[in-house]
Amino acid sequence: MKKILLLAMALLFNISYSAIAQTNQVSGTVISGEDKLPLPGVSVLIKGTFGGVATDLDGKFNLDNVGPNTVLVFSFIGFETQEQTVGNRSVIDVTLKTDSKLLGEVIVTGYKTQNSREVAGSINTVSAEQIREVPIASFDQALQGRAPGVLIQANSGQPGAAAAVTIRGKGSINGSNAPLFVLDGIQISAADFATLNPNDFESFTILKDAASTSIYGSRGANGVIVITSKRGKSGVTRVNYDFQYGVSEAPSHPQLVMNGNQKLDYELANGNLYGWTDAELAGLRQINTNWEDVLFRTGNTQSHQLSASGGSDKTTFFLSGSVFDQTGTVPNTDLRRYTGRANVETHAGNFRFGLNTSIGFSKFNNTLEGDSFIGSPLNAVRWLNPYERPYDENGDYTQIVSGQPNALQELLENQTSRDQIKGVGIAFVEYKAPFLEGLTMRTNWGIDYTQNEFQTYLDRTTYRGSIAQGGNGSLGRALERNFRYTGTTSISYTKRFNVDNELTVAVFNEVVKNDERGFGFTGFGLVGPFQNEAGITPGTPLNGYIPGVRGFGGQNSLVSYFIDATYGFKDRYFINAGLRRDGSSRFGEDNRYANFGSIGLSWIVSDEAFMQNLKGNFFNELKFKGSYGAVGNQEGIGNFDSRELFGRSIYNGIGGIALTNLPNQFLRWERKEMLNAGVEFVLLQGRLNGIFEYYNNVTDDLFLNRQLTRTSGFTSQNTNIGSLRNRGYEISFIGKVIDNANFKWELNANFTYNKNEVLSLVGDQTEIIEGDYITKIGEPINSLYLVRYAGVNPENGNAQYLTNENELTESYDPNDRAILGTSDAPYFGGFGTSFSYKSLSLDVLFTYVFGNNLYNNDRNNIENPAYLFDNLSVDLLNEWRTPGQITNIPRADNAFFSGTSRFVESGDYLRLRNINLSYNLPAKTIANLKIASARVFVQGQNLLTFTQFRGFDPELSDRLLVGSQYPALRTVTMGVSVGF
Repeated sequence: MKKILLLAMALLFNISYSAIAQTNQVSGTVISGEDKLPLPGVSVLIKGTFGGVATDLDGKFNLDNVGPNTVLVFSFIGFETQEQTVGNRSVIDVTLKTDSKLLGEVIVTGYKTQNSREVAGSINTVSAEQIREVPIASFDQALQGRAPGVLIQANSGQPGAAAAVTIRGKGSINGSNAPLFVLDGIQISAADFATLNPNDFESFTILKDAASTSIYGSRGANGVIVITSKRGKSGVTRVNYDFQYGVSEAPSHPQLVMNGNQKLDYELANGNLYGWTDAELAGLRQINTNWEDVLFRTGNTQSHQLSASGGSDKTTFFLSGSVFDQTGTVPNTDLRRYTGRANVETHAGNFRFGLNTSIGFSKFNNTLEGDSFIGSPLNAVRWLNPYERPYDENGDYTQIVSGQPNALQELLENQTSRDQIKGVGIAFVEYKAPFLEGLTMRTNWGIDYTQNEFQTYLDRTTYRGSIAQGGNGSLGRALERNFRYTGTTSISYTKRFNVDNELTVAVFNEVVKNDERGFGFTGFGLVGPFQNEAGITPGTPLNGYIPGVRGFGGQNSLVSYFIDATYGFKDRYFINAGLRRDGSSRFGEDNRYANFGSIGLSWIVSDEAFMQNLKGNFFNELKFKGSYGAVGNQEGIGNFDSRELFGRSIYNGIGGIALTNLPNQFLRWERKEMLNAGVEFVLLQGRLNGIFEYYNNVTDDLFLNRQLTRTSGFTSQNTNIGSLRNRGYEISFIGKVIDNANFKWELNANFTYNKNEVLSLVGDQTEIIEGDYITKIGEPINSLYLVRYAGVNPENGNAQYLTNENELTESYDPNDRAILGTSDAPYFGGFGTSFSYKSLSLDVLFTYVFGNNLYNNDRNNIENPAYLFDNLSVDLLNEWRTPGQITNIPRADNAFFSGTSRFVESGDYLRLRNINLSYNLPAKTIANLKIASARVFVQGQNLLTFTQFRGFDPELSDRLLVGSQYPALRTVTMGVSVGF
């Protein structure tokens, strides 16, 4: 027996030694079968493992320790995958054929990677290449106009401000309409994008229908944007340096206000409000301050980034560091950001490990925005009188005659700042089972940590400081932190049963937990030149400087189980199906869990035998697809809306505890059912690609506030009531007009139409009126609800209005209000073109929005003669004065009403969003400089806007206080990118 064991061990040793001895080094070159040129970046993988390399710039590859039975898999986008058994060869040269199946792009959807042929859902991808040089801090703004169905609007040009993103319309009234953002498998907050470096990202995949979003369950109701960060590639280490410098200006306000002499003449014609003497008038007429010049400046942007990537056949890495510095066009507004990233992946046998980390620090200085306070510079730029100066002859701030604050003093002496630290870390382990081909297990865990430190300093010499408690300024500090971790574990199995059948099934478990905490204080009675705690006067009952203290804390958790399956038959019939069960801590026990699912079908019609006679030089690919499913939404309610909450309260001078939240145990998920149907086609040998899609989404159990009786002690309660629908269609095209070796010309366009409609509300209620807006059954949300203005009676100068019976009247009656459109645009999209001649490239992108109306509150203020003490619109110079005069401006003493259509304007605009001219240095120059690549560029952002809107900027996502927002910046940037 012992001899047999020794013999077996010797045999095993010899087999192992023989296997080791037979491994060798394999190298080769991969070229294109079309033009015989080398292909860089081709994936060369060892089949059944994670091992492999990518070809270098010359199409060459090299692999060590490769056995004779090893199968190498060569794959590259746009080419057919090819497998080669090594055998006794040490050199393997491969020619890849162009993939005749043009619908074959690889799509990353967060939980899985799919070939676009088998995708039944509505998915668009924006590559980093398309937005790499857009000079903005928050990357979401760079996606504007690049994908159908996605409306991205920059509510503010303030440095670091995030955009408002909606996908296929607003599906909730009180809940959130923002999509879910997923970075390398974990959820991140849209409010923190300015502390992430956009140049660290490889691609953005936008998921819009049930088949693509239902796998995200309750988090996917508003669509999903999947962000994939850059990874290293095996081979020589590549180092890149990118530099940008740009200047920015705010657009000139088209709403003209009076100059100094006009305003003085208007005051004199209306009673000489301030009682100016002739001598004073003579002096004032010498002054004509342009407050835009005082309160705005030229901003600048500067950024530096250094990155390195490379690796071996086992380990790859991507490292980067960046500095971004932006000064706003309003003084005392700026952003400075520092970021670092390290992505490392390695494999050992059948295991693959990865660690993706990023850290960022940003310092923001901001100004008041969306505020009617005249001291806000974005209001004061139009309200302050032109015969006033910001400084007197001694260089001190002037006292504004009207009694209003000196806006420049408010802007420069007060300070609102925020320091943000953001860290994102993701680690994963993946295992390919050797005992069952196609079985893969993976666990992915990540954290998203955000810390914000706020400071608000109100100088005691300013107006805002004078109205603080005690009247001598204040200093407020607050610290908030948010910690979210996500853990996802999955098992997937792919099996091709024969040539015609392939099945992929994956099961997942996921846990998401969010913890948020914050506290702050405000101290009063500032003394000395200090802008910190040293200047605060200790509060006592006698001096009245009692500090304010506040705090909050909360948690919520989500646990999910889901399954996803794709079945393909003959590589042209595909079925995608998914089912997910979510449980949320925000709901009561009876409504905590909900089920969501979807099914999608796709059919590659062009591969059918009856279509072969139609395929040729004109017609190439045709795909039909459709999906149906349901997703949920829990955003827009508090962590404890289903529970009783108690807090400190004072009654009749006695402190105690009182109920602060009326619980609703019946609160449940908003539920959205989504239907999508579409067609994809490729014509003219890939020169024209297009997609047409129709969708119909209905949201039920909307989060709305139900009014309560007074005896309850509360005014309203968050409840599930009502439903609304978004339906519409999307069209997108990409056309290669000219495509040859030296000259290329491409056109692209996308168009979206979305109809939003309220289907039901509370019980028999048909409408909810909120100020100048109404939510009404059969109409879109955010509908303007105003009395129709009908001009001026030329005989007496009185304003005229239309009644509900379309009769003229001079009596303003709120009961005559009518719906005057919606502030949400039903039509939007983008179009552009790209030219390249040898090393010179030009890219142009336009975006557009039309079909919506905006209420210009700015005009409501500066066209109101009651505000005579402030500056007014030049339109008031044409107000009615004599019988028979034809004008649209009533006489000055006519009763003024703001809630009319007089101030409603079209929100349509066409904007030159981006234009980029770049040049790649020729190979000879690069060789002489001993570098790998070099590119220089100049580009413009928001250079032209065509609109009839008379405010600063028509780009608004909601019913904001139009006119007091920080306008979108016009920016010109120059830069260089060098590779080593």
